[in-house]
Amino acid sequence: MPSRTSRTRLSADERREQIVEVATALVAAHGFNGLSLQKVADGVGITQAGLLHYIGTKEGLLKLLLDKRYDRQGTPQDFIDSGDPAATHPEGMSLPAYFRYLVAFNEARPQLMGLYMTLGAEATDSSHPAYDYFIERPDQAWDYYSQFTWRLPPQVVEAGGWPTMRPLVEMALEAMDGVQIRYFRRPAICLSEEWARWEPLLFPSPTWDGYR
Repeated sequence: MPSRTSRTRLSADERREQIVEVATALVAAHGFNGLSLQKVADGVGITQAGLLHYIGTKEGLLKLLLDKRYDRQGTPQDFIDSGDPAATHPEGMSLPAYFRYLVAFNEARPQLMGLYMTLGAEATDSSHPAYDYFIERPDQAWDYYSQFTWRLPPQVVEAGGWPTMRPLVEMALEAMDGVQIRYFRRPAICLSEEWARWEPLLFPSPTWDGYR
């Protein structure tokens, strides 16, 4: 009876958030291919039939994880909403500062990093349901970042501005992927401190001085 009562207290959105929390930990540990829907249901405290009511299918759960967990957190909009002066400058956001924010955000959520890395490795198989998502991610990330206004050094503006920045943005994201993998190895590292070693290589002085 207590568990039945507690179930009625959750709205559909709250239940889906609970499902995402449990599934994130399980996928990070076991991968999506090895994910048991029964274990997700058990972790949430509902039946498997009840779980399917919210997610539809196992692929529906994957979509929920990507849409509600990874792609909705640590975004440039979140950076703006944080009120950080580097995000609210009248001329636009600081790109180096945003990447520092993103690294710190991910470091505080190791399960989120584990989810992304595990899915990304599995999805190199073209039969994986997340294959298209990861294949298209560079274009999607660039298109999303391009919706925002970034404060760029004069040298970059003179060379063509934001449209010329894609190679640098992709290099930064690729470096971040590598740093996150290193985070899960030994000896232990501080992700933010490790990123601080990369930043001057990606955004060197004197070009980026005053734009960090």
